[in-house]
Amino acid sequence: MTMKRHRSFGASLARSPAFYVLSRVVVFLTIAGIVFPVLYIFSISLRTKETVYQDFLFIIPKDVTLSNYVDAFQYADKNLGVSFVEMFRNSIICTLIAVGAATTIAAFGSFSFSNYKFRGKEALYTIIIASFAIPAQVLLIPLFFILRDLRLLNSYSAIILPYIGFLIPIATLILRSFFEQIPGEIKQSARIDGASDLRIFLQIILPLARPAIATCAILLFLETWNEFVFALVFLQNPKIQTIPVAIAKIAGSRYMLPLGTYASSIMITILPILLVFALFQRWFIAGITMGSMKG
Repeated sequence: MTMKRHRSFGASLARSPAFYVLSRVVVFLTIAGIVFPVLYIFSISLRTKETVYQDFLFIIPKDVTLSNYVDAFQYADKNLGVSFVEMFRNSIICTLIAVGAATTIAAFGSFSFSNYKFRGKEALYTIIIASFAIPAQVLLIPLFFILRDLRLLNSYSAIILPYIGFLIPIATLILRSFFEQIPGEIKQSARIDGASDLRIFLQIILPLARPAIATCAILLFLETWNEFVFALVFLQNPKIQTIPVAIAKIAGSRYMLPLGTYASSIMITILPILLVFALFQRWFIAGITMGSMKG
């Protein structure tokens, strides 16, 4: 009689029960630490003004209302000089352009690093990756003067261009590791059939690397959507400011802001992140799994 062997990921309960239980507890606490604050803010955003401070430790509110979301939109229009719709438009424009440009440039660069041999390749790659370690605050003042001299302040380009520069090293680091896992026999067979390097890249490499590109795009989207410092310094015009700046202004406003309204403002900014992850979840998980395997 043969015993069925089940594939086990992580620790084995039979071999190491203590570590098995401990690892599951750590995973559960980590997930709870991530999910609980979001659920808690969502709960507060649904509470009435009379019950927002009652039952403060319970997730499910006694009285549910959507008036806080209406108040959040009205508060932005009245006190910030810009609506949530305009702030969303600004954030979406800057984020999509920056992420799209950085991912495209990094994809071509990663293909070159993984496919060609040329003098100084690894040194150039090291310089690109090392630039990722430079704090954004260090370059804040030089970038401000450069953008001022180029007359780009208070425009979308004032943050899109720095975003692209900071995102390219991250995208290159992610995509090169995936491109190098693609078997060389596939590219060699395409060359024998007469395919050019550009055709190999567009018709073979990119379709195979869709999970990696999706993973890269999601990570870059999160990095750009939540960026605050550049948007605060380079965009002084409220009409083109992004969501994080607006939320900071709401929190630091001189007006007395109800807690429920502030919580609903936060939830409004989180929705695009949840939507992007929901749409690309399958590719994101596939990309993470592919990145943990050796080619």
